[in-house]
Amino acid sequence: MESTGVGFMAVFAVSGSLVLIARQLHRRLVSDFMKKIEFELSGSARCNGRKKVKFAEDVMEPSSNNKEYRRRPCR
Repeated sequence: MESTGVGFMAVFAVSGSLVLIARQLHRRLVSDFMKKIEFELSGSARCNGRKKVKFAEDVMEPSSNNKEYRRRPCR
């Protein structure tokens, strides 16, 4: 009888430990996934959310067209 109780306690302790380890692993994976998603969303929003720029009145226009500086690709 006594060995049955000890065996039951051992099974209970091992299964409880496995549940805790699986829970921690799941939390870590979800956290890493959410960080990647936030990074992807913030990276794409940075390029799409353009702001208008006002220059001072004393700034002169360049003599050439400078298209390569006006159209920079988004990273």
